Amino acid sequence: MLSMENTRIQKDMEDRFNCPICLSPRLKMVVGLCQHRVCDSCLYEDSGELSLTVCPVCQEEGCFPKTRPIIPEDSILAQRRLGVVTCPNDGCEEEMWEWELHEHQRFCAHTVILVLDSPTPPPRAARPRVTVQAPERPRRRQQPVVKTTRTSARRLALARQQQRGQRTPGGLTPGRRVAAARRLTPARGTAAPKTPNRATRRTKKTAWRL
Repeated sequence: MLSMENTRIQKDMEDRFNCPICLSPRLKMVVGLCQHRVCDSCLYEDSGELSLTVCPVCQEEGCFPKTRPIIPEDSILAQRRLGVVTCPNDGCEEEMWEWELHEHQRFCAHTVILVLDSPTPPPRAARPRVTVQAPERPRRRQQPVVKTTRTSARRLALARQQQRGQRTPGGLTPGRRVAAARRLTPARGTAAPKTPNRATRRTKKTAWRL
């Protein structure tokens, strides 16, 4: 019920005290001889001359001064007490009823919107860097390359086989085989030992039996 009553009062105030031309509440209202009220912005030109010759309500002529009058402060204060306010935003001179101010500020082009900076998130802790080092591969020893002749190559091969303990198919190592060959080879200037023949072998065998 209270809301409906307030709405009715507001509607009555708007009908009685709004300018009949612009239908808006104004602080500077001019009262004519016919007791009708019109705002000075609608009644006079920018030069201050009267733009209407008759009252817009009763159509009576000569009710308003021909030049813009000075509006007394008491008249402006009376309008403020009725509920007429001015937009508080800098650069906006719109006048309205006090119950219309909140809706006006939502769409006013001069409304200052404060944008608060969002709090800066704390910096993330730096992750320790882990360096993984690959294991070093053992380097192979490179055997020296020796340029040899055919004879020295054979000697080198025999020496390697001797070091490795390899044996030849005859059952002797290369070193022993060479030594045996030297023992069997007669020296220069000496006669080779004679091999006994079969007859000598038989004679020795018969003597042994006797």
